[in-house]
Amino acid sequence: MFPIPEPIAEFLLQHHVLSLATQDKDGLWAASCFYAADLTKGRLLLLSSLNTRHGAAMLASPRVAGTISGQPETLTEIAGVQFTAQATLLSDGDAKAALALYCRRHPLARLGRHPIWSLSLHSLKHTSNRWVFGQKTHWHRDAGEMLPQVVDDAGKSQ
Repeated sequence: MFPIPEPIAEFLLQHHVLSLATQDKDGLWAASCFYAADLTKGRLLLLSSLNTRHGAAMLASPRVAGTISGQPETLTEIAGVQFTAQATLLSDGDAKAALALYCRRHPLARLGRHPIWSLSLHSLKHTSNRWVFGQKTHWHRDAGEMLPQVVDDAGKSQ
């Protein structure tokens, strides 16, 4: 796995809520979920019951997409991540380790009994207006030796 670039990794660690898009037999569905980033494995962890629409949808159709963003007050504060991922319901030792990481980020989760999911990230696009308007950094899990691509709003590589 190609390492997640620092601007994206920093953004993922600074936030804690994602918007998740799933699909089931009734069509598209979106849900907001708390997450914890597991950057060493290139994944996001979340808790969700199989009784939720998005939980059941992830089990039936594990390819998902989503976004993470803040609530900026000004144009120069706009930043966000768009992602695609493969959802997996974790079990046994991996579930226990993932839950421990999740509970470090969200201590109140220790009180619940919901299954833990891994969103194994396939691609990420980070957009930020912090230094350059519309600066984008792209990441793909299987990028090999390719460096992360940074492009400006006009689509030109930097």
